[in-house]
Amino acid sequence: MADHSENTARRIELADLPSAAPKGRTLLDENHELIKNIKVRLSVSIGRGTLTVKELLNLKEGSVVTLDRGTQEPVDLLLDGKLVARGELIAVGDNFGVRISEVLGG
Repeated sequence: MADHSENTARRIELADLPSAAPKGRTLLDENHELIKNIKVRLSVSIGRGTLTVKELLNLKEGSVVTLDRGTQEPVDLLLDGKLVARGELIAVGDNFGVRISEVLGG
């Protein structure tokens, strides 16, 4: 007859944790080395437009789509789809850039 004592289920009791915040270092502290090379997607939204299907089908090279924002209004910076900041569109050489004017809280 085989000994099954190793497979016997036993009840365990866990103590309640104190409600005070834990003390000590945080997971990352100031050591951002663990995450600084992780790539994230940052996108800039300059506005939105609404078209009918007919207008959409008539779009061709040179067509202009009007957006819901003026040229002087701030653009939205989205980090993985979440709004994190606002800024102004600028030219950086032959490229566009964004000068951040407001960082939004989480």
